[in-house]
Amino acid sequence: MMKAANNLKFMVLSIDGVPFGLIRRFMDEGVMANMARLAGQTGLRQMRSIHPTVSSVAWASYMTGMNPGKHGIYGFIDRQPGTYDMSLPNGRMMVVETIWEVLSRAGKRVFGMNVPTSYPPRRVNGILIGGFLTPTVDRAAYPPTESDYLRSIDYRIDSDAQLARRDKRAMLDDLDVTLAKRMEAMFHYLDKESWDFFHTHIMGTDRINHFLFEKMEQDDAEFAPGFRDYYRKIDAAVGKLLERIPQETPLLIFSDHGFCPIKQEVQLSRYLIEKGWTAPAAQIQHPLSIDPGQSRAYCMIPGRIFINLSGREPGGIVPVDAYQQVREQIADDLMQLRDPDNGDLVIRKVIMREEVYWPSGSQGPLRAAPEEIARMDGTFGRAADLIAIPYDGYDLKLGLAGKALFQKTELEGMHTYDDAFMVARGVELPENNLEIFMLTRVILEKLGVTPPADMDGAGNAITPDF
Repeated sequence: MMKAANNLKFMVLSIDGVPFGLIRRFMDEGVMANMARLAGQTGLRQMRSIHPTVSSVAWASYMTGMNPGKHGIYGFIDRQPGTYDMSLPNGRMMVVETIWEVLSRAGKRVFGMNVPTSYPPRRVNGILIGGFLTPTVDRAAYPPTESDYLRSIDYRIDSDAQLARRDKRAMLDDLDVTLAKRMEAMFHYLDKESWDFFHTHIMGTDRINHFLFEKMEQDDAEFAPGFRDYYRKIDAAVGKLLERIPQETPLLIFSDHGFCPIKQEVQLSRYLIEKGWTAPAAQIQHPLSIDPGQSRAYCMIPGRIFINLSGREPGGIVPVDAYQQVREQIADDLMQLRDPDNGDLVIRKVIMREEVYWPSGSQGPLRAAPEEIARMDGTFGRAADLIAIPYDGYDLKLGLAGKALFQKTELEGMHTYDDAFMVARGVELPENNLEIFMLTRVILEKLGVTPPADMDGAGNAITPDF
């Protein structure tokens, strides 16, 4: 039963949304003793995510080795082209190959489980099991016959995120069961055959951080112990994994972004309405229910601002020659937004689409006239025109139908860009400014596979330090 694990060529265990500072603290406190021993041998590094800092964008960037301007995933929700209707991007919207497909073409045997944006699972030389947007276990796997095994163990695609809004104790129990089933499946497949590349993803850390991060930091007597216990269970799985694979097996354990406590949820659509940029429709049915004839801009989470551009948007009213002026004016307004409780600024930086995204054929941010940037089509053309980057603690939402600009809900934690963590064994990573999309190239080269010509991460495609 140990042969398959011993023949493993490359192992990845990703743990969603775990901040560098938290895992270092839990290592020091003994909550994650196995991770501490591993990091003591290899080192613990801080890593940057992607903009906007959401799991679907970060993991699409990891699995393709490309920035969003090439792979096409920009958020959890998006606008359907040519309309003001909403869509939930999944793997179908990703227009380039994934790491599993590249390795499969090179004859490598691959496995992936639960990585966000991997549904629907693509045809590979191996097994893929979709992540949290997968509707049912019956539709989770490639090849489809693997669903038989998943059903037999009562496999969980994801924990019930809505449960946390009703009963946090029940949420903790649900997280435990989901993690146990994930680890049961992981070790089953690890022993099933010899793999060249094996990647399992843990999503529950993102869930628990969203709903209990503040209580953990405040050492809340009711919920902080359960928070730590969940991380102990993950650490136990790490310890078991380290026992099952030899020390010479290349190994990456990392997160896709960090977390921090929420000070305020900021309803950015409401701010754009107050400043005269957005006009809501008479009947608001969803976050893009705007009046196109009266709106010069609209937004989507988190902090993505779109100009209602004539000739591009279905009811666009902003002429192309005013594109840059409108962007600059909106950016100025966003930079004036302050927390009413303490007067602190909310937005740290507003970046233009061409500063952070680049299209196929490019290896870094674009340098082109704003009118050209505005007219660009293809995958890059679907990017937001502006991205608002908040200070830590200000979680950018929508709030098109609401009246409150600032509010605090049951959510306690929000994503952060520059404090993901990385532990690497037997793998040489870039020494400076490590970013999540760089990992794919490193993995392919370690396995002796030439990266696709358009793949980023060669050292010159570094996101500007905002």
